[in-house]
Amino acid sequence: MPSLISQQWQERTSGFFSSSGTKLREARQSAGAFVGEVAKDAKVNVTDVAERVGSLFKSRWAILQQPATRHAVQEHLITAAATTGTLVRKGITETKEKVSVGKIKVEETAQKSKTLLTDIERWQKGVASSDVFGVAIEVTVQRQESTRPIPIILIKCADYLILTGLNSPNLFKTEGDKKLIQQLVSAYNQDPSASIPEGVNPVDVAALMKYYLASLPTPLTTFELYNEIKDARSSVNRMRKSLQKLSSVNYNTLEFVTALLLHVSEKSQLNKMDSHSLAMEMAPVIMWREDKRPESYREYWRRPSRSPKKSNDFETATPWDLLSDEGEGVDASSSIPLDDIVQVDFGAVEVVQCLIEHHNAIFTDADETLLKLTGHGEKLSFDYSLNSASVSASTDAEAELGKPKKFPVVVSTWPFIEAVRAAWRSVDKGSSAVEAVVEGCSACEELRCDGTVGPGGSPNENGETMLDALIMDGVTMEVGAVAAMRYVKDGIRAAWLVMKHSQHTLLAGEGASAFAISMGLPGPMNLSSPESLKKWLDWKENRCQPNFRKNVVPANGCGPYKPKHGGMDVSTESCEMGTIEYRLIPLVGPHNHDTISMAVIDKMGHIAVGTSTNGATFKIPGRVGDGPIAGSSAYADDEVGGCGATGDGDIMMRFLPCYQVVESMRQGMKPEQAAKDAVSRIARKFPDFVGAVVAVDKNGSHAGACHGWTFQYSVQSPDMDDVQVFTVLP
Repeated sequence: MPSLISQQWQERTSGFFSSSGTKLREARQSAGAFVGEVAKDAKVNVTDVAERVGSLFKSRWAILQQPATRHAVQEHLITAAATTGTLVRKGITETKEKVSVGKIKVEETAQKSKTLLTDIERWQKGVASSDVFGVAIEVTVQRQESTRPIPIILIKCADYLILTGLNSPNLFKTEGDKKLIQQLVSAYNQDPSASIPEGVNPVDVAALMKYYLASLPTPLTTFELYNEIKDARSSVNRMRKSLQKLSSVNYNTLEFVTALLLHVSEKSQLNKMDSHSLAMEMAPVIMWREDKRPESYREYWRRPSRSPKKSNDFETATPWDLLSDEGEGVDASSSIPLDDIVQVDFGAVEVVQCLIEHHNAIFTDADETLLKLTGHGEKLSFDYSLNSASVSASTDAEAELGKPKKFPVVVSTWPFIEAVRAAWRSVDKGSSAVEAVVEGCSACEELRCDGTVGPGGSPNENGETMLDALIMDGVTMEVGAVAAMRYVKDGIRAAWLVMKHSQHTLLAGEGASAFAISMGLPGPMNLSSPESLKKWLDWKENRCQPNFRKNVVPANGCGPYKPKHGGMDVSTESCEMGTIEYRLIPLVGPHNHDTISMAVIDKMGHIAVGTSTNGATFKIPGRVGDGPIAGSSAYADDEVGGCGATGDGDIMMRFLPCYQVVESMRQGMKPEQAAKDAVSRIARKFPDFVGAVVAVDKNGSHAGACHGWTFQYSVQSPDMDDVQVFTVLP
């Protein structure tokens, strides 16, 4: 029996070792260089180990052939062989797994290397005759069989977004489907005129536009103009002039891209991307310094997926964990995206935000730009008008914001209906809030509203008409103003020119006139009218009463004046001509001491305010009222709202009522509460004061408050057929 068992055992053992040797050799050959590297790292030579194991087994086998020892070690050898077989099988299994993973990794590395080499070749300017990504924008436009002055890929993407995707959340923020975007990149490099397949997520299309801009060898704003454009971000006029130095291709492309971004921002209630959010995402791919190229964006869609964390547990570790070296794959395994470590250039962000928010003032009307190149500009205007009026009724997100925003809105002091209509026509066509304010106040100046706005009214003590005006941009907080300006009839336009063409806030007197004329306004001219001269002559015949002087003694009824001395009655004074009463508080009313103060919210939700007045009738020459004083006659802040004031400016300017109104709304007051609070602060100190304010918040809600007279103000908004006049009781 032992002999039979021994013979069977010998046959099986011989077969086992024979097959094991063959499998080990096959495994070694299939592992190839990879196993060699593993063995090298472990400082063990696989071949030597195999030969030693073979020699050991041969010597042991010779011993086993001797009858004296055969039976003695039989049981031990059976056990050892079984253990060895288990270990060898496990080793073969592990080796196969490592070899398989190694081959995969080698293939991935080879593919990455091939892609990288291909990109290096293709991204050289002009190397590939059809490439779009990575090629200078001028080259791309020249290759196109089109007269359109910008890359067709951008037109196709914009066209797709306009038709299907402006409401999509997080446009230009979400990175998109990297694999799909890589396929689109490849498709456009092969066929620049290819169309975007139907059903593609708009987020992916937006990302494709972003990556295209990032792939350009130089930014749209160019390296040469980086500092100049960045420095111009606080002035629309300077920005316009700086951008005009760009090549036509860069300029037209920048105009087109920002026009699209403007319309994306107009849908921010749905897509959650306002102008600032868009600027944060797009600035790095539109404007960068030469040493800050956005390489991470170009490689975004090819970034390897993140590997799992390494584990000491062999059973739970993945092949990637087992094969990764200690310092390998930093980019691939890092939990921080490559672009997250790029420092934000906030100056560039402000530039792009300015280009979006003031697109129509810097370039041309955004609707016209998109209509010319995509054919969908009219659709954008139509969609927006529907959205602004009714989107809140159809979305839960808008309901959370409270009262729906209905823009544009025009609000003005007094029933200056034609002025409001003029501003409404301007803003309804897409003009900015600032431009609409200029149009509205200019209309009032031309109409000489109530004789207290524009030329030909409110003569001073010398019979001369002088103008005060102000304009304020609630976005940039810039202010331009003129005071006691002679010889120029366009007060509001002069103020606008101060804001546009100077770093000053207020110019006065002869200097204001000279500046306005030098900037192109007509003049010099006489601002008096037959009506104003007659009013002045009548006043002179009445011994220049009433007037704005106090505690003085005149040489005659109309001066010259000198200070009183002693304990004289402050209300009367005896002189050779008899007893004359001097009013401490001149008569103030809507027809002798009035201002147009206008606030406009444009279609983008931006607010601006402006004022124009020829001041108090029979004022002392040189007097400046509250009309050109920011915070008194008007004030605006895009984050809160705006305010306009009218009345006794000499008193009101001491309290800055419009600044107070805006700050009160910032603290949570409604427009009506804020207006009443500002007026009451003045009335507590000056019970006889006459004046009013009108407040409008950033959502378009409005209200007025007054003291000493009945006040009226005018409004037009999308839900009104025409201007409506609201009456406020003191």
